[in-house]
Amino acid sequence: MMQFNRTNLSLLLASLFCSAVLAQPVAETESLGGDVELGLLYSSGNTKATSVRSNVELLHEIPYFRNRYQFQGLIRTSKVRDDTDGGYQSITSGQRVGVTAQSNYKFAASNQSGFARGSYLNDRFGAFREQASLALGYANRIMDDSPNYFDLETGPGVGYQRRQNDETRGGLIWFAAANLEYRLYEGARFRQSLETVLSLDGDNTSVQSRTSLTAQLHGSLSMRLNFIVKYNSKPDNARFKTDTETSASVVYSF
Repeated sequence: MMQFNRTNLSLLLASLFCSAVLAQPVAETESLGGDVELGLLYSSGNTKATSVRSNVELLHEIPYFRNRYQFQGLIRTSKVRDDTDGGYQSITSGQRVGVTAQSNYKFAASNQSGFARGSYLNDRFGAFREQASLALGYANRIMDDSPNYFDLETGPGVGYQRRQNDETRGGLIWFAAANLEYRLYEGARFRQSLETVLSLDGDNTSVQSRTSLTAQLHGSLSMRLNFIVKYNSKPDNARFKTDTETSASVVYSF
């Protein structure tokens, strides 16, 4: 079994990012756009809770490269009623931060490309405390009708996981993903993504699905509904295999 610590994996991710940036040719034209998403949820009653969810996605497009970056975060605090004195006790019930970077080198005169992808997730209350992966592979944009697209990606890599009890494992993985974005009508778009990190060593395999519907409110502001499902085949004994998250957010697009 191959073993990877956080320092080695961080160096691999940093090398990947620097290589992708330095390898890019100088282009006469380029575009940079993305979404900044922020959601807030407050509940009261027997349990008082406040949740803040953020998600930033950037797309940097130049003639030979397509670069994607995603940053996500979540914090949830709860005040639980104490039956003995009627007061409330404040606890942190959710805390997550993650980053993903991917660079696709476009092959000439086709919608095919080679990609390099690195991701890291720290989830204090998730099935795993830390999950990270590094993958290289082949991608094909089988539908390209701007702004609509459908991408398929697959390739080998290495993965790292740290359980809540601090036990760490690392090994070979196979990464596969499908990403669809479709404009339903002017000002409304649908997005569906599915990502699988399959362990080739018999360790944990994870699958994540994200479904979102975005509707324009005014100008660059939109409202987005998200439904996220994440499955881990071998979580800690005390934790569920499947986590789901439903949210509504305000989005600023540029």
